[in-house]
Amino acid sequence: MLQPERRQSLNGNHAAPPSTGGAAVVQRARTVFPAPLIQPSPTTVLYALSRGQVGGLRPLRLLQWGLVLLAAVWLAATLPGSWWVAGAWIVLLIGLQAVLHSLRRSDFVSFSAHEPPSVAPARLDVKGKIPTFVTGRLSVEFKEQRFTWLPGFYRTFATREHALLCQVTAPVAGLPGAAWPEGTPGLWYAFVAPDAIEAVQWGELAFGRNRRPALAVHYCFTPPQRGRKPASSVSETVYLAFDNERDAHIVLADLLDDWPGVETVTDPIPKLHRTTRG
Repeated sequence: MLQPERRQSLNGNHAAPPSTGGAAVVQRARTVFPAPLIQPSPTTVLYALSRGQVGGLRPLRLLQWGLVLLAAVWLAATLPGSWWVAGAWIVLLIGLQAVLHSLRRSDFVSFSAHEPPSVAPARLDVKGKIPTFVTGRLSVEFKEQRFTWLPGFYRTFATREHALLCQVTAPVAGLPGAAWPEGTPGLWYAFVAPDAIEAVQWGELAFGRNRRPALAVHYCFTPPQRGRKPASSVSETVYLAFDNERDAHIVLADLLDDWPGVETVTDPIPKLHRTTRG
């Protein structure tokens, strides 16, 4: 597996060498990640509240403790109906927790599977980069986190290993004034070997009011080994959302090139499965 390079190198942000003797100076173009342009909605706000920080504190924790405090104040006031009002705050807190639990299980997104388009397998050039928005498990060195709608690029190396190169910027999209916790901003990655892919779905990904054509890539993930105990492989799903269907077709065609044969399964949801391995 390729080791991540330093962020400055990956972004192509190199200082130009000094010009001597009238020689031309060549500067590598800087990689510009796609802008998320997230439309606010209850789902996007809850994601930002649960991931961002304001003044070193998570706004979601402040909201949760605020509801508990309101319930305690109403009980302490011993006003008529105080038990009912306090109970309402507690019910609201429980409802908030239930919604968050459900959203976290799906990484705050909803994927609708559609019948796959007719796309001929075609390899993506090793220098090609397709802009995408990634949802799922990403890692850097020995750190792992789950992200939603993270700007990035899809690439395929000469080894046919598929790579997702994503960027976490300082502000959390969807919540003005909120920043990511220390150590989170930077580049995050996912590497998928061709023989680790189990199935691919074509469809549409929704993150609140944000909807894009998308691919759901189901693959076998093996966490980095820590210590002497070998890590157990688990099934993972990473969602790739695109600004247009053309980019989605290019990535689908590249993924199909790794498979000697595929079959379309329409029940219960459309998937492209590998029929043979190797």
